[in-house]
Amino acid sequence: MNKILLITTGGTLACKQTENGLAPELKGEDILRYSNYADADIDIYDFRLIDSSVMTDEDRAELAELIWDKKDEYDSFVITHGTDSMAYTAAYLDCALKNFDKSVILTGAQLPLVFEDTDAHSNLNLAIGAAMSGYWGVCVAFCRKLIPAKYVTKIDTESFDGFIATNDEYLINEIAKPVGEYELCLPKNHIGVIYITPNLDETTVETYMLHDGVVALALGSGGMPKHLEKAFDFLKKKGVKVYLRSQCPKGKVEPIYEAHSGVSKYIPIKDESVEWSVYAAMFGVI
Repeated sequence: MNKILLITTGGTLACKQTENGLAPELKGEDILRYSNYADADIDIYDFRLIDSSVMTDEDRAELAELIWDKKDEYDSFVITHGTDSMAYTAAYLDCALKNFDKSVILTGAQLPLVFEDTDAHSNLNLAIGAAMSGYWGVCVAFCRKLIPAKYVTKIDTESFDGFIATNDEYLINEIAKPVGEYELCLPKNHIGVIYITPNLDETTVETYMLHDGVVALALGSGGMPKHLEKAFDFLKKKGVKVYLRSQCPKGKVEPIYEAHSGVSKYIPIKDESVEWSVYAAMFGVI
């Protein structure tokens, strides 16, 4: 039986109602009372009790270091996490834990464990069950689906089915372990995100000239106003890497339209999530 470390970080799943609204209060022992796996070999590490919207990259780096330090003690790691930034944390861990051959499964909920008709029970047990079965790498367990960190994104603030895989591929069967030695990596680059809108001006784009790279979220399959194309060319001349991704959750950028000439000049991101793309650029993975 796999030995599992449950790492708690707060989030909606761990919330109780307070006079100021929902606040995370449940620790690991409280959470495991809702598990269907009474015989599972699970230890607990209470990492944080926070809303995931305030989780920083310093927190994520500490989380990656914790998993790295415990890698020889455990076969799998389950992380309870708020949904707001869960895809970002999954992406960070996927990039930080290179070729990691253990399972790291994040899960959360749209309603707290203590609420009636919550999705938290099923998500928690999906994550623990997956951890016991021996998946490798980083994924999110949510609404009966296991979603690889590279493609997971949140699309709904209320629906129990709030996360999708941007490439429509979900983990069903055990997959091969990564090839190569694993290592703990650190971010290398300062990356910005630019959301292209019809009223975005060149000056705003050019303020990113001191970044190492930018992820530009294009209209449709790669469109942007021509004056902005000049601004991104300016960034390139300053040594800034320009990554291009569609604003749409699904679908790739491709130069099928005359107006989308910029696609061939910049680094295209296919169907990976925005969250993963940002951290992949930060870590130098892409």
